[in-house]
Amino acid sequence: MLLQVVPPVAGLVLIWAAVQLQVSGLAITTGHCQKNISVKYQVPVTRAPAPSTPGNSSQGNYMAFEELVRWDNIQVCCPGYRTILFGFCEPVCQEPCPAHSFCAEPDRCHCQRGYESSHLHSSHRLTCRPVCQGGCPEHSLCVAHNECECRPGFKDASSWFSLGLRCERVQCGHEQRFDPARRACVQIEMSMEELMQRVAERLAKGLKPEAEAIPEPETDKATD
Repeated sequence: MLLQVVPPVAGLVLIWAAVQLQVSGLAITTGHCQKNISVKYQVPVTRAPAPSTPGNSSQGNYMAFEELVRWDNIQVCCPGYRTILFGFCEPVCQEPCPAHSFCAEPDRCHCQRGYESSHLHSSHRLTCRPVCQGGCPEHSLCVAHNECECRPGFKDASSWFSLGLRCERVQCGHEQRFDPARRACVQIEMSMEELMQRVAERLAKGLKPEAEAIPEPETDKATD
């Protein structure tokens, strides 16, 4: 239970009682403020007749209804919150919260469990990075809470009986390159000019004369 003093708002009591829960990245709080409202109601009263006038006979007492006003306290969502199911109040963030975060307080986002906050140098906008307990193996990245994945250009080489992730570099074939988006080796695409240059280089290598044979050393002539 949290007791917090909020700025005065017309008709709202200053004490705000809040109990906050976090369910699947959603902040739900009782976040209720007490609001005073006026309620009009009528009660029966007995009235005496008006003084008789010449020509009018006197009458007995009669029943009438008198309008009264009372003040009642009701529970409403505090400023910055909106009512959801079962009378709970949910905080409202005017700007959408970034990935892996939720609106925890009015206009304030918090990272989900398993993620840590990281503010970029060029911006104060919240960024939530996954946390992998114990870190990730070599050549891998933490992509989700306690979930590692091989970096682009590497593949998972672990076997079914291995205890953890093992990443090794992808070996592509001749005239192939590794495509990070496809996570596979693809054929290198060349322009017509590059293709003609490649053909010319191969032809030049094929037309080169063979290296001259190295003459064998002469043997000493037999002496008479």
